[in-house]
Amino acid sequence: MKMKIEIVSYRYALADKDRLNLTKDIINTSISDLLLFSGHTIGDVKDIEVLKTLIENTRIEVILELKDIKSDMIKNCLYHVTKGKLKSLNTNQIFTESSEIESNYELAARLLHEFETNRIIKIKGISILIVQCGEINILKNIQNENNRVEFRLPDERSLNDRFINLMKKTNIILNPIHTPMGNQGKLQKRREYFSKNKRYYFSASNTKECSNNLELKSLQYAYFNGKMLTEIDKHISDDSIRRIYEIQ
Repeated sequence: MKMKIEIVSYRYALADKDRLNLTKDIINTSISDLLLFSGHTIGDVKDIEVLKTLIENTRIEVILELKDIKSDMIKNCLYHVTKGKLKSLNTNQIFTESSEIESNYELAARLLHEFETNRIIKIKGISILIVQCGEINILKNIQNENNRVEFRLPDERSLNDRFINLMKKTNIILNPIHTPMGNQGKLQKRREYFSKNKRYYFSASNTKECSNNLELKSLQYAYFNGKMLTEIDKHISDDSIRRIYEIQ
């Protein structure tokens, strides 16, 4: 089944009120089937409540992120727009750095639980998994094997099996990112891994903190079966860049 997927990146320094207004406008005018925004789409929790009243497009599916929910313990919360309604997915980013997850079986188990229970949505029978920013570090590269990619805790068989089974059931992986991550060589291998076996992978990041360069290559990626995809359309403004892909 054909589907148009649109990925959106913002300037890092874009003010909260501008993020709210631009997000509303893009949602309401998009003709895509699925819209992925970069991380920190909406800055403040009060703007989530406002956005709920502004959505008019009832046919689009949207994944976006709230930066600040006014909690010392929780941040980077995921939301899903479906049938014109903005709903919390009741999940948030679990970790950011590889050092947090290295040999940490409990944290890996917690992330897999989030994946299995709160991070999968179904659209037109397609299974879509959301991986938030640095959670891509659930994968690791084996440097002396040409940066081959595997699950970060392969010796923990039960966790590894859960992860592999999850990948088998997933058709599309969405990866909202806050700012471009380092070592794109290793990350390219991970994007290829996520998209192998005829899966799709899409990511969208804000610009770097000190930059307004919306055409930086590392802001947006789209892969299928280990290969980069070419967009069918692109829109760029002073504050955002949008690329549209068609999949089937």
